[in-house]
Amino acid sequence: MPDSAPKKAEIIQLYDDASPELRRVLERKLGNAADAEEILQDAFEKLLRLSDRQHIRDLRRYFFTMANNMALNALQHRDVEHRYRASQSARHDEHQDAPGPDRNLEANESLLRVQVALAALPERTRHVFLLYRSDGLSYREIAAQLGISRKGVEYHLRRAVAAVVDAMQE
Repeated sequence: MPDSAPKKAEIIQLYDDASPELRRVLERKLGNAADAEEILQDAFEKLLRLSDRQHIRDLRRYFFTMANNMALNALQHRDVEHRYRASQSARHDEHQDAPGPDRNLEANESLLRVQVALAALPERTRHVFLLYRSDGLSYREIAAQLGISRKGVEYHLRRAVAAVVDAMQE
């Protein structure tokens, strides 16, 4: 690695110096300290693992931008989940007073649409979704079990939830 690339010690020092400010920025953006801390740690780990650092001119700006992008992705994921839950709730409210046979038929049709949507997903995406929704595992637990990053878990869940929401709106 050329001398101009940031060294591990520089990254650790940057984390020590910048993390209080970045944590506050992330807390304001995300609305809670736990998510902010998780994004901060993930960004730090990602920066440490980055093998090609020679293109980084301003390490602090790069770190802040990386964390900000990760926070935006988390907010998008949160929004997709919120829309999914809202559509589920609306569908439930819509059909609560429906007659028995009609309600059962619509429920079966909805279930079939979801099953078809899940079956069309790549196997890993479907597996991540089922571990999260059916087994109740956390992102961290899923990541550890499947040997992928939490970011990878978020990606797969975003894809699966979007497919399910689309299927429910048909």
